[in-house]
Amino acid sequence: MKRRSLSLTEKRDWLRLIRSQNVGPVIFRQLIARYGDAPTALEALPELARKGGRKRRLIIAKASDVDRELERMAAVGGRYVALCEPDYPALLAETPDGPPLIGARGHLHLAERPTAALVGARSSSANGDSLARAIAGGLGNRGWTMVSGLARGIDTAAHLGSVESGTIAVVAGGPDV
Repeated sequence: MKRRSLSLTEKRDWLRLIRSQNVGPVIFRQLIARYGDAPTALEALPELARKGGRKRRLIIAKASDVDRELERMAAVGGRYVALCEPDYPALLAETPDGPPLIGARGHLHLAERPTAALVGARSSSANGDSLARAIAGGLGNRGWTMVSGLARGIDTAAHLGSVESGTIAVVAGGPDV
């Protein structure tokens, strides 16, 4: 996929497409490759579903729902970054089923540095937390970015240890949740 920035209208169409029924990351990429853009793919979806044997009407995400989603993201200082955009993390873009859009707040350039994650217990001990903070801080001081899911315990300790040097929290629901 060619790297380029999307307009707000294009991002809105991308969100509509990925939020439509039975469209996941792999199908999304196939639709964009086949139809060239999201509006054309959205228009083709009902016929594709019918040809595929679908009896019930395919639910396509409403523009009004996507507009509300965009407003909620903006209200928390977030933004959507599309797979084709220069800010989209390069390693994530290489995965065949990476999300077409990610919600982001903060500094995405941190994803271009070497990354590491510390994995451990959610009910960690004080010693475990201290060790995780020290390891994360040491890695951060050497130019690494900690990436984790922001769970309590070791994940949180790792984020706290690297907050000065840079940390990325990955939250499935997005930064507005």
